[in-house]
Amino acid sequence: MIRPGDHPMNRVMDGSDRSAVAAVLRCGAACAEPFYALAVRLRNAMFESGVLAAHRLGRAVVGVGNLTTGGTGKTPIVAWLAQRLAAAAMRPAVLLRGYKSTPDGISDEADVLRGLLGPDVPVLTNPDRLAAATVALRQDPRITVFILDDAMQHRRAARDFELVLLHAGQPFGYGHLLPRGLLREPIDSLKRADAIVITHADQVTEADLTHIEGIVCRHNASAPIFRANHVIDAFRGADGELHPPQFLQGKPLMAFCGIACPQDFHASLGKLGGQIAATQVFADHHHYTGADLAQIQARAAAAGAQILVTTEKDWAKVSRLPAPALPISRAQLSLRFWQDHEQRLLELIRKSLLRAT
Repeated sequence: MIRPGDHPMNRVMDGSDRSAVAAVLRCGAACAEPFYALAVRLRNAMFESGVLAAHRLGRAVVGVGNLTTGGTGKTPIVAWLAQRLAAAAMRPAVLLRGYKSTPDGISDEADVLRGLLGPDVPVLTNPDRLAAATVALRQDPRITVFILDDAMQHRRAARDFELVLLHAGQPFGYGHLLPRGLLREPIDSLKRADAIVITHADQVTEADLTHIEGIVCRHNASAPIFRANHVIDAFRGADGELHPPQFLQGKPLMAFCGIACPQDFHASLGKLGGQIAATQVFADHHHYTGADLAQIQARAAAAGAQILVTTEKDWAKVSRLPAPALPISRAQLSLRFWQDHEQRLLELIRKSLLRAT
């Protein structure tokens, strides 16, 4: 299976970095892991026993979350779900944690979702989803369903449907909880899922997918499993003009991003015939500066790149800075479910929401 990111710590976690420094880091992380695991299990046990309560938000709720830290493709799934629910005559609102927002409260994920969903779907950021729901209903009492982004660990908010995402390339976080691996929850937390979507399913073999599904079934035999790909179906220029995927063919480009799985982005560009002359990878949720753009521009010029390409999340922050000399295009992602998986998943969610009303 592929590695979910290019960060050096991923090579420490998966053991591919055999240096002495990496061995010391793995040892230290392994010593800390039991304490994190104990805290997570105690918290989960308190919710499951009723010592800690989950609170209703006043409307039906769908949670979208994952076991690991970042990189499963939640934002495209949340956008897809909001669009489908709105098309079914519901009025959704999206509640986000606003992870790594800027000091003035700007969240790249919220900006992307607002751009994708338009003004008719409220998007609110607040680590306290209960407070966010109260504000949302005060602003728009017509809301009929809340979609909680990154919801699996936010157990204070009760939900009617729990959708859990697993990245096909590394679904179980190297088999370890933080900080030794990427798991935020033990794998047996899958028992809380009402359905599971394996994202980026086209990046691994059928045997890999079958193996993942087998592990899932050992922890939750009743939740149906669906498969989806994240594909680039267009590029949008800084002027707003939309270009087809073939736009990249034959063009030397520089790709830059600050996301959890940069290699997913690079692989997608390669599949479209883009000639990647240079890349620049920043930390996930990186807040860009003018100096960053100057560095990107210099590297692109040195590599002979004719165009800069980035993601929607990165563009949400880069667009606030003075434009570099080279044009920037951002990739527009869309979701492609396998076979009839989209219709089956939507029907499951619809039935759960009907029972909740």
